[in-house]
Amino acid sequence: MAVSWTEIAPFVQEAFDRVGRVERADVVDLAYDQNASDDAVDALDVIGSRVFNSVDAARDFLVSQKAVSE
Repeated sequence: MAVSWTEIAPFVQEAFDRVGRVERADVVDLAYDQNASDDAVDALDVIGSRVFNSVDAARDFLVSQKAVSE
């Protein structure tokens, strides 16, 4: 089930702000730290081994994989 982008956007943005890119490990760690829902963590896990150079690129990918709804 897709989660709302607004549910995971803060994790993606914070990871990008910290290291200048979006990687799975960073966003999943942030989600766990904030006790995010299992669905949110599962959606972030879809990032896999990919590295995104912008928040928008990460969002577009997650939407294309139907892990996130806009």
